[in-house]
Amino acid sequence: MMKLFATAVLFFTTLMNAQVLYDYPQNQDFYEGGKSSFFTDLVFAAQKSGLKACDKTEALFMRFVIYPDKSLKYVADDDKVAVENNKCLKQKVLSLVKTLDKFKPAEVDKQKVPAIFYTVFTDDMLVKGSVIREDFAMPVYIHKEKEAGIEKFRENFAKCFDNVGFRPVGGDYSFRLNFDVNANGEVGFFYIDNMSNSADFNKMVIKCAANTKKSYWKAGTYKGVKVKQLFRMPLKFTAINH
Repeated sequence: MMKLFATAVLFFTTLMNAQVLYDYPQNQDFYEGGKSSFFTDLVFAAQKSGLKACDKTEALFMRFVIYPDKSLKYVADDDKVAVENNKCLKQKVLSLVKTLDKFKPAEVDKQKVPAIFYTVFTDDMLVKGSVIREDFAMPVYIHKEKEAGIEKFRENFAKCFDNVGFRPVGGDYSFRLNFDVNANGEVGFFYIDNMSNSADFNKMVIKCAANTKKSYWKAGTYKGVKVKQLFRMPLKFTAINH
């Protein structure tokens, strides 16, 4: 648990210090023509290069930072097992994205800034040019050894706050919690949109979203291959008014 907190706090600090946006602002695309054009160009580049299919089914969630000069940098993934199991696909993607030239920097107040884009890559997409949505399965929340829905996660999250009587003071507080569920079912890479000014509150958000012995996540899959997925969770707390 302490490692989880340390990772989350480090990530917040890194983002603020480097001024890298966790995601692109609403209505802005990371690529000319949007994600569909990105994959169209990526598949064309893959087929033009003559890259052969990997020896097995591979799928990998990857993040990149796009800088104001349109340069690209891969964000190293701490899910070492997933990366190792999909290293053929990873190397393909890293070599192919370097050949694309339509990346668009994010803008804030008319200033270009570094920002992260992310997606799931599959070898099937690069080789065949398409994937079937039904081949993907999203992560499943497990509570007391049984599959539970996302509402159970919300319920447990709220109970965690209730147990310690932790509430913001002075007005209702709404935010969106972003986090990964990796190939091992572990949660991490937390980011809070509309982050509170209270460091204690932000740490409590992360603590209450973390796995426990009774409640945890089962990883999502692509054709049976475990793959990281990103969750975006809108949440609202009613404040204590004095």
